[in-house]
Amino acid sequence: MPGAVAIAALAGALAAGGTGTSATAAGGHGPRTERVNTAPDGAQAVGGGSYNAAISPDGRYIAYDSAADNLVPGDDNDGALVHDVFLHDRRTGTTRRLNAPLGPGNADFATISADGRYVAFDAETDGTYHVYVHEIRTGRLERVDLDLDAGFTGGETPALSADGRYVAFLGRQATAPPPEEELGRIYVRDRRTGTTRRANRIPAKEGRGYDAPRISADGTKVAYRERSRRGGGPGGERDWADIHLADLRTGEQRQIDTTADGRPATSGSTDPLLSADGRTVAFNSSAKNIVPVPDEARSYAFVRDVRSGAIRRVDGIDGNPYAEADAISPDGRRLLLHSYGAAYGLYVKDLKTGKDTLVSPGTDGRPRAATAGPDGMTPDGRKAVFESHLDDLVADDTNDETDVFLRHVR
Repeated sequence: MPGAVAIAALAGALAAGGTGTSATAAGGHGPRTERVNTAPDGAQAVGGGSYNAAISPDGRYIAYDSAADNLVPGDDNDGALVHDVFLHDRRTGTTRRLNAPLGPGNADFATISADGRYVAFDAETDGTYHVYVHEIRTGRLERVDLDLDAGFTGGETPALSADGRYVAFLGRQATAPPPEEELGRIYVRDRRTGTTRRANRIPAKEGRGYDAPRISADGTKVAYRERSRRGGGPGGERDWADIHLADLRTGEQRQIDTTADGRPATSGSTDPLLSADGRTVAFNSSAKNIVPVPDEARSYAFVRDVRSGAIRRVDGIDGNPYAEADAISPDGRRLLLHSYGAAYGLYVKDLKTGKDTLVSPGTDGRPRAATAGPDGMTPDGRKAVFESHLDDLVADDTNDETDVFLRHVR
């Protein structure tokens, strides 16, 4: 396959990364919370926190990054705040360190393809971040941030199509650009043909940049954020970031954070989320004109139906309007939402029925603060992975670190 880096067979990757038995059994019934980032003997993670968890649609695999150094045997990637990417197999109870064959350096932001075959992540090699795709069955690593525009030499924050063929990612420049130039670009790599194309729109104003890509299941649509160093977007001086959707088949570029009649948001919008069919886009924004909001100083969650153009604000728990969307289900029906206020915590919200299901209860059953990544929920909403710094989501949490948890919602 073009662009492949013949780094490791599975045996070699396991030898370099190590395996271990899960500290929490995959069995059990009913709602429950498990801690994921544990050592082979069940000990707590030590040496640093764990973040950015992603779960495969069938719930078998959980990927995350961590600075802890006791999660697999032989972890020699030492250094302050140096993260590795780990893949935990709940069926076998084993954990792999995926970036081990790349040598020392930071690695993070893992994502898992919907077919459960691939994990993409970014890793620092020779002082530059690059995007790699790990094939779970064979352990093969492939670098994909290739054939970029002149001056762009690295990649970060990948997103995968359902079968892993297409990889969207943020392309970085080799050196910091001057104020009048772009801060980054969104690219899509076709691993089958070995070609790379730019996905973001050509900026209409100097000093714009692009990040946070999300890609549809078939690889034809990419949602991303456009941002500015100085504000002054189409919605006014407070409009420092907008959400766009690119259709790679037609070339259409569409702004998503607008009112129902197409007027641009008056303030910044962040964190695009895209359903598998590319029809639904969720995002967070403090704009007051998309749908009326009580306080422009706060951020709110919005969901847009791309086909009909309809847009709605999604409130938090018990009528509290303050909430942000962390993940969206493939069919666009559910959001993984962290809500503020008295019911501060992480919830699965069913947009069809309005039902809210708590994901981050403490040991006393009451909500606890937590956040999740864009791949933090299975399609049916029954399992979710998240991170929290609190020590009372499971018993005997005494490591004083941010941990990764798996919640069986039902």
